[in-house]
Amino acid sequence: MTLEDVLNKKPSSNEEIYYKVANTNSSTNPEKVFFYFKEKDKKVKFPLAVSHEGEMYFQTYRKYTNKKDKGYDPDAPSRFCKVTNYGRFLYFEEDMKGLFSKVLLGTLSTITYSINGKTKGIVLDLENKEFNILRNCEDINDFLAQKGIPEIKCDTDKFTIKDLRITIDDINKPYQ
Repeated sequence: MTLEDVLNKKPSSNEEIYYKVANTNSSTNPEKVFFYFKEKDKKVKFPLAVSHEGEMYFQTYRKYTNKKDKGYDPDAPSRFCKVTNYGRFLYFEEDMKGLFSKVLLGTLSTITYSINGKTKGIVLDLENKEFNILRNCEDINDFLAQKGIPEIKCDTDKFTIKDLRITIDDINKPYQ
């Protein structure tokens, strides 16, 4: 249910669950799913994380997000994102919107809001017990500097989510 439960590897429930795929475009995004309780056939909404068939899935909650990243929300509430890289940091991706754009687009059209998300890389910083949304080169390098990791050379206009995946993989390799 909580980040402390995740860090202590303490499950809060052992109910059987199943999932429905939320995004089938796995070539550009990691698997995104909605979990359901098998017995009740109700959507799982509240836990921070789910461990399913040996994989870890997270929801993004502002409660556990770094202060400067609290202005972002996922495009789809109650959606879980599979951790795609383990090591010093747990890494996953989610389609996120800033709250200002969410309000603006939401007033124009709820359909517009739901299809215009931008994929962000998210790391669970185990030392500080918080999520960090990595939005651009400056943000990534600030995060790396705080962790004593050398900055990367990048241009925000050219830096892609694929480049971020490679960077995180390089950082995590010695810890795997």
